[in-house]
Amino acid sequence: ALVAPILFLLLFGIIEFGRVLNYYNDLTQLSGQGARAAVVNQNPDGSTAGSANADCPEPATGGLTIQCQIAKTYPTDQELKNGISVCIGSLQPNGTITASTPGSIAVGAPVTVRTKYKYSFVTKLFGFGSITLTSTQTERNEGTQSWTGGNVNGPNAPAGQTACTP
Repeated sequence: ALVAPILFLLLFGIIEFGRVLNYYNDLTQLSGQGARAAVVNQNPDGSTAGSANADCPEPATGGLTIQCQIAKTYPTDQELKNGISVCIGSLQPNGTITASTPGSIAVGAPVTVRTKYKYSFVTKLFGFGSITLTSTQTERNEGTQSWTGGNVNGPNAPAGQTACTP
């Protein structure tokens, strides 16, 4: 009876740590995938940047198909798919990412992709309700940019969440 609370605390702590690490690894993979797609000027699915797929019809996303595919097609977990934010553009010294228009990022200039997700703890262990997980990837642009920068949120992302701000 004396050891059980400590054992359960340790067990649930390990479970929560594993879940947080899994979500962070997913965000890291998604930001890397988005950055690579942006610098080679293609959607993550290999189609031309700006072309639609089933999850991202062109008119609804306003040309933000790279961000849309990263947010709505590639997350492996439904919870992550619903709450993720993805931003692509130019990283500023204050940590914000400014949206770019097609052709505004020169060849060789850095392109940054940031993914953000508000993770809610299942157990509310130690009084923590949620934390914001963020991953950023920057790569050098390899060709003429035809995609539009900016932020796309998953359908259940918290109000006001944007990956364009630190």
